[in-house]
Amino acid sequence: MSQVITEEWRKIPGFKQIYEVSNLGEVRSWGQCAKGRVLATRPHSVTGLPEVKVVRNNAKKRRAVYVHILVARAFPEEGS
Repeated sequence: MSQVITEEWRKIPGFKQIYEVSNLGEVRSWGQCAKGRVLATRPHSVTGLPEVKVVRNNAKKRRAVYVHILVARAFPEEGS
């Protein structure tokens, strides 16, 4: 029997409210132009882990953040 995993989207605490992350590791933006567009990820130059550029709540510039960090912030109960 196979188990079906459904994708769930949540806002990311500590980041602008236009961003959402899914339990499957996708990040999307609901900004003026994005309208739910999934953001492109790229591998980090040293670790190879996927990262995405987002803006924190109190910042003006986009910064690269590991996707697994965003998932852990939005889904804290999944880690226990």
